[in-house]
Amino acid sequence: MNSLIKRVEKIQRETVDAKDKNKQLQDEGDVDAFTLLRRKIGLDVKGIKELIKERDEAEETMPGSVRTVELSHQIRRAIIDIKADAQKLQRMYDKGQERYTKKNKENEEKLKKLELEKEVCELVWSHISELELINKKRGGERNAFIPLDPSTSSAPKQLPDIDNDDFRTLRQNDQKIDAKLDIISQHLQETEQIAKVMGDTAKRQGVMLDNLNDRADDLDTKLENINIRLSKMIKDIRKADRFIIDVILICVLLGVGGFIYSIVR
Repeated sequence: MNSLIKRVEKIQRETVDAKDKNKQLQDEGDVDAFTLLRRKIGLDVKGIKELIKERDEAEETMPGSVRTVELSHQIRRAIIDIKADAQKLQRMYDKGQERYTKKNKENEEKLKKLELEKEVCELVWSHISELELINKKRGGERNAFIPLDPSTSSAPKQLPDIDNDDFRTLRQNDQKIDAKLDIISQHLQETEQIAKVMGDTAKRQGVMLDNLNDRADDLDTKLENINIRLSKMIKDIRKADRFIIDVILICVLLGVGGFIYSIVR
């Protein structure tokens, strides 16, 4: 009886969800097929996340139950279906890109639209990868987000919802950040160039200082030799002066001695 009640509730919930989904898809009136499919995929992603959450809760309370198996089967089936929709969305973009290339005519508005559709396709595949990741981590800690581009991102980024236009704001913010990073990179290159010029100048000045030091060493050596010669010359001159003084003193002594001798005699 309980099983029957749960199935009835499930059918009722799915019917209501389908009505709500169709209402959300048609909210803005006439839209193109790409936008409708994008919104559908966005709503399906949310639905699969709810199924995964419900499956994990059921597994915690009733491990290995029939309900858990049914939910796991629904999740796998839903992921397969959403992959098919993603491939269809990708084909829409590829055809649009091919038509634009064949026309070989510049159209800025069309080009922006194609770039946005490409961004949407990448976002859809990122969400699918996220679903597969959290589906594998059953009953454990799950990542609520994965990086859009794991090869260029060291930290995970929050994935915006596919069924609204948040990803456009994210894309614009990323473009602004990229532009600022380009400016910073340019300034860094200029700074690097200035540092290189300063380094070359410092090297040249270092060579000049080395040459100046060598010349100063040569001058010190010459001055030292001159000092030695001057000292020797001074000593030689002092010896001659002493000889003359000695002669004069001897003469004085002889004169004094002669004077004393003449007085005594």
